Amino acid sequence: MEKLFITHYFFPGTDPWKNIMNLPEKEAFEVAAKLASEHPDTTSFGRFADFVNFYPNRKRADEFVREAFIKLGGKPKLLHPYSFVLMECEYLRDWFDTNDKIVFDLDDIPDDQISFTLGDSCALLIHGETPAVLTKTMLLEGIEASGSTEKYFKESLGRYAYVEVQLWDRL
Repeated sequence: MEKLFITHYFFPGTDPWKNIMNLPEKEAFEVAAKLASEHPDTTSFGRFADFVNFYPNRKRADEFVREAFIKLGGKPKLLHPYSFVLMECEYLRDWFDTNDKIVFDLDDIPDDQISFTLGDSCALLIHGETPAVLTKTMLLEGIEASGSTEKYFKESLGRYAYVEVQLWDRL
């Protein structure tokens, strides 16, 4: 099997280890308003311009994935994960308009601190779909059964652009 890695794209000059969802709600709304006003023409900050809708949807998605992951044996250390993508994703790279990213080898991440969804968990829930939450073992078995990561993506993602990765502890 090919070497697998996870990628987190981030806007230049921002700290990739800061997650607005880990802030108290009032402070999260204040930070979102500030970021949206400072970056009005930036796609990646557009969600903060509509934070009144984004916040409850993201919170619901994080809670859903976390609970599903716990039922599958995960032991998340965080209430809200750091969001990554499996391998690379041109769509997200363009969304952040950057080559700034952090990358980790999937082998270096404890199985009980990482989960996956086939597509963006928040977008799935917004569109009335239930995210399929996978453990690392489930993901690797699916890729192996497909014969390659590329074939697995084609067979599993449908209209979605990437496998979302939830990292439940800071590395």
